[in-house]
Amino acid sequence: MEHTKALNALEPFVLLAPSANSPRAVADLITRATSAPNTFVFAELLETRNVQALARANDEWKPYLTLLQIFAWGTWMDYQ
Repeated sequence: MEHTKALNALEPFVLLAPSANSPRAVADLITRATSAPNTFVFAELLETRNVQALARANDEWKPYLTLLQIFAWGTWMDYQ
């Protein structure tokens, strides 16, 4: 039940990811997703093409990808 709730909370962000066509738009999407209540599952968003494109963007945007990776797979120690 809780997992379904978390997936439902992430769904709007996954649906918006294809239309986030600039690094700034993707960074904003990541910020909103990681700040949204009841959003605790992030792997689907991390797998989207536009989010993965941040790895090839200039260094200004890479921290947003790192943040999402920590939220998806990391631990508290990774965050600190």
